[in-house]
Amino acid sequence: MSTPTIWAMIRARRTTVLVGLLIGGLALTLALWGVPLADVGATLKTAQLIHLLPVAGIFLLQQALRGWRQWIILRATHPNHTLWDSFSVLCIGFFLINNLPARIGELGRPLLLRERGIELGTSFAMVFLERALDLAAMFAMIGAVAMWVPVDGGELVVGGRVIDWVGLGRTAAVTAVPILLGLILTLLLGGRPLLRAFEKRIRRTRFANHRLLNAVLGFGSNFVDGLEAVRQPGRMASILVLTVATWGVTGLLYPHMAAVFGVGEVLNYGEGMGVLGITMMGLSIPSAPGFAGTYEAFCRGGVALFGMRGGHLDAIAIAFALTLHWWLHLVQTLTAVFFLIFDKWDLGRICRDIAAQLSGEVNRSDG
Repeated sequence: MSTPTIWAMIRARRTTVLVGLLIGGLALTLALWGVPLADVGATLKTAQLIHLLPVAGIFLLQQALRGWRQWIILRATHPNHTLWDSFSVLCIGFFLINNLPARIGELGRPLLLRERGIELGTSFAMVFLERALDLAAMFAMIGAVAMWVPVDGGELVVGGRVIDWVGLGRTAAVTAVPILLGLILTLLLGGRPLLRAFEKRIRRTRFANHRLLNAVLGFGSNFVDGLEAVRQPGRMASILVLTVATWGVTGLLYPHMAAVFGVGEVLNYGEGMGVLGITMMGLSIPSAPGFAGTYEAFCRGGVALFGMRGGHLDAIAIAFALTLHWWLHLVQTLTAVFFLIFDKWDLGRICRDIAAQLSGEVNRSDG
């Protein structure tokens, strides 16, 4: 990727990039706060590296489940879309998300899928559905753990104020999950009427024949088509089952990573699901490239809630967060490199396309 391409991306989202870097730096400072780096380094040297292999295997299984879900969604409108292409696009797309600032890489998957003959509107519908379901899963995990998994203490002190995190988790489960699922159902069942009503109203204005309006309406039509296509009960059931399986498998990462540092008794599967939900929440805010800082802060905060705190456990919590984050980052990067080489994707051209989209320089037909 050339330096001009990188700068084009940064200029297009410079405010978000700066906010992400600031948040990442502050989060990393908070994650490391109060624990000598020498203790963290000594803890890292005690890691039982053999246990990293099952962690990698669990992560690869999670990626496979996500790729399978993406394939099922896209095959609703493009039955010739292959499972291999879906895995390839997913691995490279998440590599871009993880390495480009301000989640600029979110554009990667739709642009990659366009090269496989899938319209941008359809691809963004798939991404929307995935994100909404994953957010619902995140809040459901936090709420379920808050209600059923015992913790050492249900309160946090932040800035001198006592916060009942258990109560917050339950509130999240009973409010955010229904809202997100309601939004999905509204667009699944009413997306077409809403689009027609918008088009009818806008056609009465002086912008009726504007090229940009026609492009927006074409995008919206493909977006609605992509959502409507998954309304078939069997397909939607498969998508929901794969969503549950994806995050259920991902929760296994945490007790296995605890075994890397010899503290497997501190973090069981149920507690791991709570840490997963809290970490996912941290990844939804603006961040530095690679989610540096925010991942460590939220992961350390999560494991601390379930007993990995105090004395030498503070150093273990930081080593745990650092190792899990960057080991998974390495494994994910290797899968992307494999597909980039095997499928002969041009990474530089992909990034130039992203930069051009951000700068508003690309105006291709999205038929």
